[in-house]
Amino acid sequence: MTTSSTSKLQLPHKKLAWSVSGGIEALGTLSHIPFHLLFTDADAITEAYLRGVPLARELFGPDVSLSPPRWAAISYGHINCLGSQLIFPTESEVAHTPLFHSLADAICTLQKEIDFTRTGLFSHYLNLWKTLKKRFPQENIPFGGFGAEGPVTTAWLLRGHAFFTDLYDDPLSVCRYLELVTTSVIRYKQLICRINGDSTPTANGISVEDDGAALIAPGNWPRFVVPYLDRCFSALTGGPRSAHIEGLCVDHLRFLDQLHIAHFDPSVSPKLSPKTIRSHAKVYFTWRLNEVDTATMTVPETENWVARAAADGAPAVRTGIWRNNCTKQAAANIRAFCRCCKELNGTA
Repeated sequence: MTTSSTSKLQLPHKKLAWSVSGGIEALGTLSHIPFHLLFTDADAITEAYLRGVPLARELFGPDVSLSPPRWAAISYGHINCLGSQLIFPTESEVAHTPLFHSLADAICTLQKEIDFTRTGLFSHYLNLWKTLKKRFPQENIPFGGFGAEGPVTTAWLLRGHAFFTDLYDDPLSVCRYLELVTTSVIRYKQLICRINGDSTPTANGISVEDDGAALIAPGNWPRFVVPYLDRCFSALTGGPRSAHIEGLCVDHLRFLDQLHIAHFDPSVSPKLSPKTIRSHAKVYFTWRLNEVDTATMTVPETENWVARAAADGAPAVRTGIWRNNCTKQAAANIRAFCRCCKELNGTA
C-alpha cells in the first residue's frame, strides 16, 4: 500500500493520533559524543544538544519532537538510592547490581525509612539538573531521567532472577516484600513530584513503567501484580493512569481495564496486535513502530505499517529517533511515517 491510498482508508477512530520523538541519545549519536558520557557529564550533554538539534532537524524534518536538554535516561535511580550499584560501561546502557540475597534481607532493609536525597547518585543528578537549567534558562527542564520502575520490576531488579522462584517458594513473604517495595516506589516518585513542584497525588495523571509484570503469568496477576499497581496509582494520582508494560499476552489484557488504565503503552509486545488489544480490552493504547525497524525497513514497508495499524484499530501510533536509527534510510522512513499519518487524518 502506498501513501496515495492511505487517505482512502476508513479509520475505526475519527483521527489517528501520532507522534515521533527523540532525545539526547539520538542527538549524541548525531554529534559523535560517546554514549556513556551522556549519563553523567554536563559538558557532553550540552555539546550533544547544541550540535545535535540542528542535525536532527535537517535529517528527520520538523515533525520530530525533541526533548529539552537532559542526561540519557536511567531507570534505576530509585534502586540506586536503595543501595544497588550502577555501572556505566563504555558506549553502553547503564547496568545495575541486585541488592538482596534473600527475601528476609529485603524485608528487613525495606522496613527502614531512607532519605533518597542522601543516598546513591541522587545528589549528583540533582546538581546536574541545576547545571543544565542554568545553561539553558529558556528551556523547561523538569527533574527526570533518574527514575523508578513499577513495583514488580523493582522487586525483580532488587532481588535478581530469584524473585521469580520466590513467587512459588514463599508467596506470603513475596506479598510482604511487594508491599514494602510499593511503598518505597511511591515515596521516591512523590519526591520527584515535589522537586518538580507538583502536588501529590496529582490530578494530571501519572505513568508507571512495569515491564517485569509481563513475566508474571496472568493467573498470578490478582495476587502479585494488580494490588500493587493499583496502590501505586492510587497514591500518586487522582487523574488518568498510564501504564507502560512490554511483553504482555492476550490473557493479561483484562487486568488493564480492572486497573482503570486510561492509556496503555505496549511498546514491544510481539504477542499483541492492535486487533487483539481492541478485542480484549477497552483501554486506549498507542501502537509502536520500533526504532530499530525504521533503520531496516523500506519506505513502502513503513507506509504499509502505518496503514495496517490504522486499519486494525490502533487509536494512536508512535515511533522515534534513537541511537540505532540515525541514518538516511531511517530518516526516509520517519518522514514517510509522518506523511502517512497526516494523509490518514486529511492534514497532509
